[in-house]
Amino acid sequence: MYRYILFDLDGTLTDPKEGICRSVQAALKGAGIEVSDINKLTPFIGPPLKDSFQQFYHLNEEQTQKAIADYRERFSSVGWKENIPYDGIDQLLAHCRQQGAKLAVASSKPQVFVEKILQYFGLRKYFDVIVGSELDGSRSKKEEVVKEALKQLYGKYGKRLSEEERRMQTAMVGDRKFDVEGARSENVDAIGVSYGYAEKGELAKSGADAIAGSVAELEELLLGGKKNGAENQAQIKPVPGNSMMKAIYMVAPFAAYILLKLVIEVVVYSVFQRVTGISTTDLNELLRGAAGEARQMAVTMHALVLIAINAGTVTALCLLYKSWEPMQWKRPVVKERGKNPVRNLQIMGMGIFLALGMNILLTKLAMLLAPLFLQEEEVAELFGKAGYENAMPLLPGIFLYIFITPLLEELVFRWLLLTRISRVFSVRISIVITAAFFGLYHGNLLQGVYAFLMGLVLAILCVGEECISAAYLFHLSANAAIFLCGFLPAAVQNLLTTPYLGMVYLAVGLIFYKILSKSVPLICAKRQ
Repeated sequence: MYRYILFDLDGTLTDPKEGICRSVQAALKGAGIEVSDINKLTPFIGPPLKDSFQQFYHLNEEQTQKAIADYRERFSSVGWKENIPYDGIDQLLAHCRQQGAKLAVASSKPQVFVEKILQYFGLRKYFDVIVGSELDGSRSKKEEVVKEALKQLYGKYGKRLSEEERRMQTAMVGDRKFDVEGARSENVDAIGVSYGYAEKGELAKSGADAIAGSVAELEELLLGGKKNGAENQAQIKPVPGNSMMKAIYMVAPFAAYILLKLVIEVVVYSVFQRVTGISTTDLNELLRGAAGEARQMAVTMHALVLIAINAGTVTALCLLYKSWEPMQWKRPVVKERGKNPVRNLQIMGMGIFLALGMNILLTKLAMLLAPLFLQEEEVAELFGKAGYENAMPLLPGIFLYIFITPLLEELVFRWLLLTRISRVFSVRISIVITAAFFGLYHGNLLQGVYAFLMGLVLAILCVGEECISAAYLFHLSANAAIFLCGFLPAAVQNLLTTPYLGMVYLAVGLIFYKILSKSVPLICAKRQ
């Protein structure tokens, strides 16, 4: 099977006949040429518009530019929607992703339309890279498009492999000779699809390595093993088929985290005892019984130990999974999205207000329900202290609870666990499973419910943004809001944590989410 797969759009992923041909029909009419049968215009599907207008209807440069403008005027309003994904394409793309392949679209169509069409038909979520032509006419040749798509795809996922290894594991899929020529120009395999708009014999004559007559045959060529022109390519280990092995495969990152943390904890505490002469038992006694400066010193030492444990675990996890290529940290496809300060403020605001709202309301609800299940003494022990009290000094707490802990949890639950689970289940089920693991990880019932709800939001952010940085920003903002509340005077805490304000905080957090979902449509995109 192939590790890197480029797809043409028109005639390969979708059937664009009506939209393209009717837009060409309108453009030719503007040039004084009447074509009543749109079936005669199917040769326009695939190659650059400029070449087609000049080749098929002998328009001069001025007429060609006007025809292209007329075409785009109609296509940008209605033509791009007059499109139908081929049956089985959604499943094919899902299976390619499940088997670990990295996918790109390489189309001669302007990139803005490629993005709109994929998003509209729910296919955008499958692709790591999307490359099309520019509206000014540049990068319109298929060779140029393929070259740029491979540059981006290899730049993100192929840095560890040699040039030869990458190209041996790459295929370009398309329905026209231009797609084959684009593949040949970059020395990668060319797989043709005869269900598109190629003329009879066109793909074979152009030298395609293999030709698929249907989407099912295409899946067999891409995922079914070694095929023409790919005898020596490296095989990607598929998701285990056995149910028990599949379960082990999915929870392996979580189990690795638990084991690594235990091992590193033993090492760090051993080093700590050797350096300070204070045993774990002595440190725990200081934490429980000391007062004043002695307690502050003990808490600070404990915080530094926890920071060392968590930092060591993060490093070990990164080294353990460095060759696996899970979800990326930052999403570079839409550059302004990662650098937009307004978007980052929206994410931070959503984290702060959702965290405060959920925490306050869940705590008040637990206080109301607890007497039904617990003795009076147990209720007093659980909820005897009002507000948020922090024994942890401010600076160590900021490093541990605001920066280090969210980083570790995002690496484990979203970077590793969510990515693996989504190779087996649908995105929605994967989000729920990851959130459930996140809730169980937090131990007690109250914190577990809170973590489950926050885990849903964090996973949605990850899936929508296709990166971890947004979830990390949300997570550290939420932790900061809760942790820093503990340093406010008790009277101020009581004023700011009433149930009514909790509902206001929750509403504001949801408003931030709504605003964010409009500015970043992928977050609320309908997904499989």
